[in-house]
Amino acid sequence: MANFVLVHGAWHGGWCYRDTARALRAAGHTVHTPTHSGVGERAHQSAENITLETHIRDVCGCIEAEELQDVILCGHSYGGMVITGVADRMPSRIKALVYLDAFVPDHGQSLTDLLRIALPPEVAAGFLGAFHGTALENHSGLMAPIPAEAFGIKAENRAWVDRRCVGQPLATFEMPLLLKGAGAAVPQRLYILADGWDPSPFRHFAAKVDGQPGWRVTKLASSHDVMVDMPAELAAELMTLG
Repeated sequence: MANFVLVHGAWHGGWCYRDTARALRAAGHTVHTPTHSGVGERAHQSAENITLETHIRDVCGCIEAEELQDVILCGHSYGGMVITGVADRMPSRIKALVYLDAFVPDHGQSLTDLLRIALPPEVAAGFLGAFHGTALENHSGLMAPIPAEAFGIKAENRAWVDRRCVGQPLATFEMPLLLKGAGAAVPQRLYILADGWDPSPFRHFAAKVDGQPGWRVTKLASSHDVMVDMPAELAAELMTLG
């Protein structure tokens, strides 16, 4: 049986993997869904000085505390930034990396850098304007969540997602990811593209890694929040790595 660590994206929490985790556990796997500092049930810890590095340490701490080995580490969206950092710090514990409609950064890149690369200039400007506008509005340094509807999430699930998402520090999006290159030792990488919504920056990353050694790319006809709209299908795809 496999050890899964499922890492959520921006504004979410471990709650978003509820149904996927249930399916994996029913099949006998061990599943952890850590929540980043400042969001989800840890929203009371929110502060503008939380960074990407904080969230990388959150996930490393989970893996260390649970004494996990041979981890299948899945990151959704912003979580791709996080799992890349985690793999660089503890590659010997990671069996496979799964980028779930996620950013795939190189050394020195921030999420805002990747948006500028992956989207047409006018679309990227819209996203970045939303990032900075809501953070400046209340002088809070927190970016308000983008509504579920914008990510194509099924109508019946939007209220739940919008209700649970909270603001996230702008610094997490603007901090460059610093890598030593140790993550290259992780033997397997899977990119899952959510192929049911647009404008998606993640088509860029799926195309970039397609055909590269050690990578496999697959598609699910889903909104951006695959774990919310297609939890059983996601669990089945993850179990191909177990």
